[in-house]
Order: sequence, then C-alpha cells, then structure tokens
Amino acid sequence: MQQVGGASDSAQRVPKALPLDPNATLHSTLSNPPLVDPPEQPLARTMLPRRRVYARHTSLGRKVGLTLFMCLSGALGFSLLTNGGKETRAVASLLPEMDQLNYWTGLRIEQVSLSGQRFTSDSDVFGAIDLPNAGSLLTFNATEARERVEKLPWVKSAAISRIYPASLEVRITERRPSAVWTNDGRDHLVDASGRVLSALKAGTNVRLPRLSGAGAPEQAQALLEMIVRFPRVAERFEMAERVGGRRWTLHLKDGVTVHLGADREAVALAALSSPDDLGKFLTARNVVVDLRVPGRFTVRAPSNTEPQAQNQS
Repeated sequence: MQQVGGASDSAQRVPKALPLDPNATLHSTLSNPPLVDPPEQPLARTMLPRRRVYARHTSLGRKVGLTLFMCLSGALGFSLLTNGGKETRAVASLLPEMDQLNYWTGLRIEQVSLSGQRFTSDSDVFGAIDLPNAGSLLTFNATEARERVEKLPWVKSAAISRIYPASLEVRITERRPSAVWTNDGRDHLVDASGRVLSALKAGTNVRLPRLSGAGAPEQAQALLEMIVRFPRVAERFEMAERVGGRRWTLHLKDGVTVHLGADREAVALAALSSPDDLGKFLTARNVVVDLRVPGRFTVRAPSNTEPQAQNQS
C-alpha cells in the first residue's frame, strides 16, 4: 500500500524536558504535573489533535458503485452457495478468494488517518496495524490491531474505526508521565501505573518526582500521593529510593536521608512533620534519620557509603 504524505519523523522525537523550576516542590508538581515540551509549532495549531493521513486517490463514485454491487452480489452468492446459511462449511475455502476480490474491486484500505499521538511515532502505529497484511476493509480485524497499538509504550488507549468505502481512522490517547526513574545509570519517564515510557537524554532535568531502585515505578504512586499530605516533607523532597523491594528511603534537601519502615510510611511521615524533637531534623543538614523500628528513631551522621540524592538544580 502506497503511503502518500511521507513517513513521520516522530520516531526520533524524544520528549524535551522543561527547565527545572528551582522553586518547584513535590507538592506543587503533583498538584499540577508538568508535561514535556510539545514540538514547536504555531499557537493556533497546538490546540488541535495532530493528524496524519495516508491515502490513495480513487474515484468516490466508482468505489460507492463497486461497494453496492459487491454487497448485493455477496449476499446473493452466500445465500445460494450455503442454502440460506445452513451449509457455511462448504464455502469456507472460497473466503481467501473473496477477500482478494474485495481488495481489487475497491474495498481495499486506501486511506488511514491518525490523531492524538504526540510522542508515538506514525511508523510505530502503522507497524502495529500491520497494513501490508490487513487485507480488505471487510476482513480487517480492528480489535487485534487496536490491541497491538495499545502495547506501544506511550499509548494508553486506541480506537480504530472503519469508514466505508476504503478508510480507517485511528484515534490515540497517550499516557502522562508522573515521575523520573533512574535505573542502570539512565533516567526514564514513567507513568502512574509504573509503565516505562521512554528514556531521557543524559543531563535532562524535568519537574517531576524522582525515583530509584528496582520495582520503584510500580510502587511509587501510593507513596507520592501520601507525601503530598505532609507539606513540610513534600517541599524538601528530592528522591524516593526503593530498597529490597519492600521499603522506601527518602532523600531530602540538605543531605537529609530518612529510612522508612515497610508499610509504616504514613506514621513515619506524620512524626517527621511534627514540631517536636523529631520534626526538627527535617530541616537539619547531612543527617540520617532511621524510622524503621516502630516507636523508636535514631539519628546519625551519614557514612561514606550512604547513597546521595541526585542534584536537581
């Protein structure tokens, strides 16, 4: 199938991060989470869904006439060959030939429009639809194609509609990044479900909460929503580290490290936000506060092997 209009260059489009706001906090970020910059374009066009159309030029009158002819002929032929539908097995072998006939008589897919995608490349969507093997419009399996499109990293949902006589319309809703996850020395955008969306270029800073450690993306949303409830902690938050797949360590401003106990995060955050003796360590410098043991806390200086949060300034 010829693709008129050319291939999109969005396969190489890496989300460009907004400059880091030095006054941004976890509280302000989660309340109004920023998104990466869209491609530069005139203001009037940024408010419309991006659409790509791939089409072949064919006479509409010819396609409509052929479509009506094929529908009537097909219904009559099916009734005659199967005795009113009672002997469908007898004509099963004719289906591939009928599909080929539909293709050459005007029911082939000649135009596909894409809309809604921002970071998903057109080529990836067309690869998931598998146009070379799509067959005719009548036999195109929209459900299977939609499932393949929704497996693409940025795609949250997709809808595929047949538009007779020879078109498909694909509408995509993309996922929204909610955090930056550091893994094996690289930063990745992840969404609230923990799905990895794409890698970020080295040195790129975005106004999103930062995570590290195996399993952090899948478990982070509940922790981040909890931290927002404690503004004193949220405004000093820098990174949450998943430890051993079961608990969290928070890295705050001025070198404050807080070890949280498994399934006791809310209790620890409430104690850390209090104005008593424990709360004063929230604004200290270069200390480690251990809250893993219920009813007890310890404070010490960091060791040389203590991991440090990444500097976001």
